[in-house]
Amino acid sequence: MLMNRRHLLKTALGGAAFCAIPKIVIAKGYPDRAIKFVVPVSPGAGTDSVARIMADYLSRTMKTTWVVENQGGASGQIATQATARASPDGYNLILGYVSTHGTLPAYRKVPYDPINDFTHIAMMGGAPNVLVTNTSGPETFEEFLELTKKNPGKFSYASGGVGSITHLVFEGLKLSTDIDVLHVPYRGLGPGFNDMVAGQIQFCMPGLAGATPYIKSGRMRALAVSGAQRAPLLPDVRTLKEIGIPELETVQWLGIMGPKDMPPDITHTLWSAVDRVLAEPEVKKRLAGEGIEIMPMTQEAFSKYVSDDLAHWQKIVNSQGLREA
Repeated sequence: MLMNRRHLLKTALGGAAFCAIPKIVIAKGYPDRAIKFVVPVSPGAGTDSVARIMADYLSRTMKTTWVVENQGGASGQIATQATARASPDGYNLILGYVSTHGTLPAYRKVPYDPINDFTHIAMMGGAPNVLVTNTSGPETFEEFLELTKKNPGKFSYASGGVGSITHLVFEGLKLSTDIDVLHVPYRGLGPGFNDMVAGQIQFCMPGLAGATPYIKSGRMRALAVSGAQRAPLLPDVRTLKEIGIPELETVQWLGIMGPKDMPPDITHTLWSAVDRVLAEPEVKKRLAGEGIEIMPMTQEAFSKYVSDDLAHWQKIVNSQGLREA
């Protein structure tokens, strides 16, 4: 049985509460210059939008500039490795997320250790994946299951690339339901969406923010979401847990990280600033518009979450025989 994601989240969320806007704990003399905030994706993606929202509010809260630097390429490996090797002085941070620290390291050898090479500073939140089909596809999850079981290997699903969250979350679905659906990887989901709308690909499990416009416009049909609870953007769509697949309570999480061995006082200053920003109603509203559910937790809980999440994806990769040599 795969890891119970609800238990993981309960453990992680137990250490922080948003009863009131918290005060920032300031490390002496920090910060005294701009903070570089690396985003390991190209500009314009949903992950980039979330990073820029946070950088804007963190700049105001910490009274210093957070400079967003997009460093895409190699699925985020280049930027992530560079941050791991940077000075641990609190001025070299990265938006670590499920791909850079979860699915990709589970799938292939990467030039960094996602656990031991980083200081896991603060979790921000996550968005579920959505099982979608085109308008000629099944209308319910049960119809999807019946159709794929009766036609093994006949249908295909799109992903944003091998080792991506959209690849491994569908493989997790295959593992949990014993279905055979062919994987068709793309360089990003944009072309995959086009082919799915055109009927050349039948299924996909994109992130909530990317899928919602297609669903709302009637070009795609949502069959289930992967989170622990129904998504506010799609309140009528059942979760996989409701359907009977609790081991896929996965989310596309995002958090702030730095190189290992950062000073504890600086790390705590950053954590408390993020904690304060995430408590702001306007921030909650803007992140909700990106499909992000805020997931407050302590630094220790965040580090454990990253480790447990990596183990979750490693279980799927090993069970499906997907590990790249």
